[in-house]
Amino acid sequence: MVSVKKDLPMVPSPDSVICSNCLLPMYYQTKVNERFHWQCFKCGKKYLITTDDGGNSEIEETWSPPR
Repeated sequence: MVSVKKDLPMVPSPDSVICSNCLLPMYYQTKVNERFHWQCFKCGKKYLITTDDGGNSEIEETWSPPR
């Protein structure tokens, strides 16, 4: 069996994010503490994305129940 590592998608801007699990567009929820909160409603994956002034993004990945 071959194991394939799924990398987090590159985030060019907080306008579009693709779920690395389902490969479907994620939906923007809210901005909390300067972090953009995105969620995939199919699988429940969440990204918390922080972008600094230099354009660098930091992504924190969590899971929740799908809706």
